[in-house]
Parts: sequence; structure tokens; C-alpha cells
Amino acid sequence: MQDRFFVAVKGDRPVAKCSTSLSLLGVTALLLLAVPPTASGADDFKPAACADHTPHELQMVEVAPGVELEVIDWGGSGPAMVLLTGLGDNAHVYDQFAFQFTDDFRVIGITRRGFLPSSQPSEGYDVPTRAADDIAVLDAMGIEKAVFVGHSLAGSELSRLGLDHPDRVDKLVYLDASDLAERFSPDRAEPPWAQPLFTPDTLTSLQDYQAASARYTAQREPDAAVCHNLAFNAEGAIVDATSPDWVADALQAGVAANPPTDWTKISAPRLGIFAPYTSEARQAWYFYLDPAQRAEFDAAWPPIMDWFSTTVDKFAEGNEANTHRLWGAPHYVYINDEAEVVRWMREFLGRE
Repeated sequence: MQDRFFVAVKGDRPVAKCSTSLSLLGVTALLLLAVPPTASGADDFKPAACADHTPHELQMVEVAPGVELEVIDWGGSGPAMVLLTGLGDNAHVYDQFAFQFTDDFRVIGITRRGFLPSSQPSEGYDVPTRAADDIAVLDAMGIEKAVFVGHSLAGSELSRLGLDHPDRVDKLVYLDASDLAERFSPDRAEPPWAQPLFTPDTLTSLQDYQAASARYTAQREPDAAVCHNLAFNAEGAIVDATSPDWVADALQAGVAANPPTDWTKISAPRLGIFAPYTSEARQAWYFYLDPAQRAEFDAAWPPIMDWFSTTVDKFAEGNEANTHRLWGAPHYVYINDEAEVVRWMREFLGRE
């Protein structure tokens, strides 16, 4: 992963700082550290829309001394299914998707360390520790073995679980969660991203922010999930992010230190559903860029597409039947292409 930080300036006054966690081909999370000119203070007042009415049980599980993780249990019966999130997300991002599987599984989700309401310790963001955290949750809940499903950044976590804890893994499902070990290279330029499009006007309310996210990044997560990531003032404007910058930095460093996956060493069956872009399809924000930025994007995009294609092909070697490509789809495949993703998952899991 790679994190970029931008400051929008109005006149001589910095009015918005955007921390964007960039995933393999898109924006995994947009945590806006912003104080619009009308904001007064950084007290956290959650808007009414933040209320979470999803039927589930919440608990905090201690995975290490002084480190607790939020675990969501959406219910269901049968084998366990564990949902792991992308960078910047909390488990509430699955509040709707989880119910696609509660007819055949007991479905739980984990909010990884660093993101509220889980603990934010100063260490433990390397990939082996993240995988060990997941196993500690299983132990605490009396779960021997589980299907693990992960989005984006969770791909490295899934692979580490398969390598280090094969006896605890039934199957692995990668939701646009390709191997990021070689994603960012000094030889590849990065295209213009969506950050400058998020101006103070897009931060005046949760609704404005959600609309801008859908417009620029083709991403509209459940309101309750977004609200955990953001702090609001009394007027409902977004004034801060609830996760400090160094958490994303530490997770990025953990991924960079993780070696490329040797798929031949993972014994668990694996399903991959990927969203590779084509030269004809563009990121949602591309059409809001000025002509010079579009030209810059067009020059930088082909090498990134080549990297992604090569990475997915490695995943597919000997596993093509369980590798699906949603050409040009947005990164949040389980939100934007839910029906197709669920069909492939249920076929793979033997729950047609």
C-alpha cells in the first residue's frame, strides 16, 4: 500500500488535509483529516445517520496484552466465516454483505488494530502479527477452523494465515486482494489520484462526503462504517479522522517487508475475484481531472495495469477455475458487484 498526504489551500490558509490509502489500483479508504473554515473545534458529535441498526453482537477480544479488537458477530449457523477488511476500514463495512452467508455460516468480522473501536497500539502492524491477531480471535471464540474472506490489504493477511496456520484455515477468498508485495516500485510513476477533489465543500456533512466518495471513487460504504473513521463537529461537518497517520504508514511498511507469496506453499483452496482495469476503463475520478492531469494519468496507467495483470496471473497458475476477473469494476467488488461476487463465492464454498 502507499499513503499520500495532501493539503488543500484556500488563499493562504490550509483548509483540508487528505490522507489517502492507495490500494493496488484504487482508493481503499479515504480518511479525510479536514477542518473546513466554518468548523469550530474537533469535538466528536456523531450525526443521527451514524446510528448502527444492523442486527449483530459486538464484543472486544484481547489478542495481546493491552490490545483489544472489535469482533462483530452477525449470527448464522454452521462453519465459521471470518471477514477481514481493507486498509482504513472497520468490520462494519460488511454490515450488509455478511448476511449473504448467514444461511450457511456463522459470520464474524474483525476490525484490525489501529482502527476504532479496536485498540491503536504503537506496534504490531506487520503481516505475521496481523495474522496472529486473527488466530487469537478464533481461540477466544472457540473456533477451530474458518473460511477467511479478505478485501484489499487483507490479501497479505490471508496468505500468511494459509502459510503459518494451515490447520486453522478451511478456504481463502481474496476480494480484489492481490499480492501487494511488488505493487509500488520507483520505476513506476503514480497517476493523479482523487484527493484534491475532496474539498471542504465535500466535508460539510456525512451525506456530502458519501456523495463525493460515490462520485469520485465509486465507493459508498455503509454509513456506520464510515462514521467510525471520522470525527464530526456539532454542525455535522467532518473535522478529523479517528485513526492517526502513522497507523497507515506502519501497515504499509508491514506489507513492504512481506515477501511475495509462494502460492504453491498454501494448501487451502483459494478463490480470487479481482477488478483489473483496462485501457478503455478509467478510475471514477479520471473524468473530473483537467486535461493535463488526464494526460499524466494516461501515461502512468499502462505499467500499473501490466503489474496487476501479471500479479493476478500468478494467483491463477494452477487455479484458473477459481480466478475471476471483473474487468473495469471498482475496487470494492463486494459492494459494487455484490450479486456476481456472492454467486462465485457460494459456488466455491459449495453453497450454491
